[in-house]
Amino acid sequence: TVDLTIADHTLLLPIWAGIPNKEEAQALVYRTIMNADLFDHPYGIPALPRLFIPEADGVSYSVHLPWNHLIGEGLLAYGYKREAVRLIVHIMNAVIQNLKKSQSFYKTYHAETGAGQGERNALQGLAPLGLFLDALGVKIESPTRVILTGENLFPWPVTVKYKGLTVTRLMGQSEVIFPNGQPAILNDPSNAVVSCE
Repeated sequence: TVDLTIADHTLLLPIWAGIPNKEEAQALVYRTIMNADLFDHPYGIPALPRLFIPEADGVSYSVHLPWNHLIGEGLLAYGYKREAVRLIVHIMNAVIQNLKKSQSFYKTYHAETGAGQGERNALQGLAPLGLFLDALGVKIESPTRVILTGENLFPWPVTVKYKGLTVTRLMGQSEVIFPNGQPAILNDPSNAVVSCE
């Protein structure tokens, strides 16, 4: 008979659905999601935990970005921002590596090597922009109004441009330049609505 007892990445979705209590969520995050022996890999969360079956490597180590996006949203919802940022950095490393190498997005990425797998230029392989902005703490409501929360936990400065609006989150500081050239500088962590209306 087929052994169907192995866990897969879909079993991590209760954190996205808000089902676990605080203690259960902490156990799920640190015992499973962030556990290098299970789902914590250099290029994202794979479909299956670490297996030592060479012929299943391509399937078990496939990083499906839509599933990773949902897990990342769950991490943010429970307050695990650093862990969500770490997951996003892993995913972005795979996406960027493939864009540089073959100028393509791929349906999935290999969790250990970051190599693109499957269909080229598949929508499923696009970088998770919404998750990235949520983890960055930037919500653009219009070219003249932006909401900033927390601080930039990414290991690099991030600049976001939208219809003449420029938001730059550095370590310890956020800069907003509106389309009319009006600047605003805030010290992080910041929780502010910045507007030039």
